Amino acid sequence: MQQQGRLDAAGFLAMLQSGQQELGKHKEDVNALNVFPVPDGDTGTNMYLSYTSGIDQVLSLPEGTALEQVVSAFSAGLLMGARGNSGVILSQLFRGFQLAFGKATEVDAPLFAAALQNGVRIAYKAVSRPVEGTILTVAREAALAAESAVKKQDVTIEAVMLATLKRAEQVLDKTPDMLPILRQAGVVDSGGQGLVYIYRGFLSVLSGSLTPLVERSSNKDDTHSTATSTASLAFASSEVHGEGEYGYCTEFIIRLDSDKISEVAERQVSDVMETHGDSLLVVQADDLIKVHVHTLHPGAALESAQHFGALIRIKIDNMTEQNQALMEKPKVETKTLKKVCGLVAVAAGEGFSEIFRGLSTDVVVHGGQTMNPSTEDLLAAANNVAADYVILLPNNRNIIMAAQQAAAVSNGRIHVVETHSIGQGLAAALVYQENHTVSENEKAMKEAISHIMSGSITTAVRDTMVGDHAIVEGDYIGISEGEITFVHSVRADVLVSMLEYFCGRKAEICTVFYQESGLVSEVEEAFESLSKRYPEVEFELQYGGQPLYSYLIAAE
Repeated sequence: MQQQGRLDAAGFLAMLQSGQQELGKHKEDVNALNVFPVPDGDTGTNMYLSYTSGIDQVLSLPEGTALEQVVSAFSAGLLMGARGNSGVILSQLFRGFQLAFGKATEVDAPLFAAALQNGVRIAYKAVSRPVEGTILTVAREAALAAESAVKKQDVTIEAVMLATLKRAEQVLDKTPDMLPILRQAGVVDSGGQGLVYIYRGFLSVLSGSLTPLVERSSNKDDTHSTATSTASLAFASSEVHGEGEYGYCTEFIIRLDSDKISEVAERQVSDVMETHGDSLLVVQADDLIKVHVHTLHPGAALESAQHFGALIRIKIDNMTEQNQALMEKPKVETKTLKKVCGLVAVAAGEGFSEIFRGLSTDVVVHGGQTMNPSTEDLLAAANNVAADYVILLPNNRNIIMAAQQAAAVSNGRIHVVETHSIGQGLAAALVYQENHTVSENEKAMKEAISHIMSGSITTAVRDTMVGDHAIVEGDYIGISEGEITFVHSVRADVLVSMLEYFCGRKAEICTVFYQESGLVSEVEEAFESLSKRYPEVEFELQYGGQPLYSYLIAAE
């Protein structure tokens, strides 16, 4: 706990848990801060699920685990569980804690302030075009306040956290002055608000007003007593295997020998393991490397790995037995070949899932506007594709950062094509060729999505003012390329206006994806009216089954 101005592992965990509790109590309040009054505000949910993933990793460690392993496990768990841009940024802020704490057994006020600063530096590097008035601004200014506070003599961590929270709240209140869209909507930045709730939780423990219970896993397996940061190496090792896979799913952790620890150790292990099988995933954390590989000869793979150090947490599953039911079916003369390039797409809705599968997509990950998949979800999907490389289509602006994090830990196997909408994703999937190289596919996909215009229609969940639009709860909103374009009390009028908008921008094909069958007649009436005025435009109707949005539109 906190003693004599220092924080040990137990105290740090109590602080983290208090942040989780505070964020959990207010996650719906954070969701409600969505700038657009649409029913998919999920910043609070994304942050909470991401943060909880980190907590779960820590609670899997045995009691008495050192601070170094606690912060490492939390950082890695948060990263793998990161959902949405807010979750990824949060993971980077706490990655800064891990790097700042290093091998320290306790944290004093200067080290705590340095961790806040380090987190801000790493988070800013993760965002290609940082914008003032967001969670990054709140975190940066709060860290500066911590830096100033720590200059006082005999300052405590509690005093530093108090200064940090006070400044975070002040800057959060000013975010509407930094971002006009926040001021118009009458809200503060949602990510910044989520961070403030976490900081409030931190302070409540440091001030003694709240001490959360620490519940740990009942797993007392001796392999956990190694006091290593093995939890920090958790990744989606794909307990689920693809159809037709045989051999052994082999997982283990290498504790590197002292002379093998280096920045290139991960790459060296990966190069060796590639000679033993496929579906390879290699992740390094300090002196530990976790390996997942599908191989016909697990003993040979383990023997090769021993050249790098001692092996722990070995797990081998017989995929041949797991596929026995498939083998007992009447045999068809086929030969399973590993493809050059696989495809993973994110989509929500039964109709969209079927469309993507029809376009040779290997795995469709459930998610989109309403539930962003985590880094771990995306890694698991890619790991279940029998291909040398995997192209990942996020199909949503808020999933791109998590996709990039998945790519970053995949040793170059995952390549992200930044599709911002489901329409762009479908255009990319249409030109995908499994036996073309990654670069060939990426070039074709980027060309295809450059011609796509996207739109959506949903229902307003509150009264607000956005741009020139006075929006009343229950109005129908037409959104194009992230901007509210049309607002009307009649949904059919918004649909027609949206389609006219795309026709006026020289669209040759307009495809409307409807939510449920009761909307078909409304779309057909709109098509009949518009076809007479725009005979050169081809109008198409497809079932999407997407939640919350009556229509999604792709125009080309």
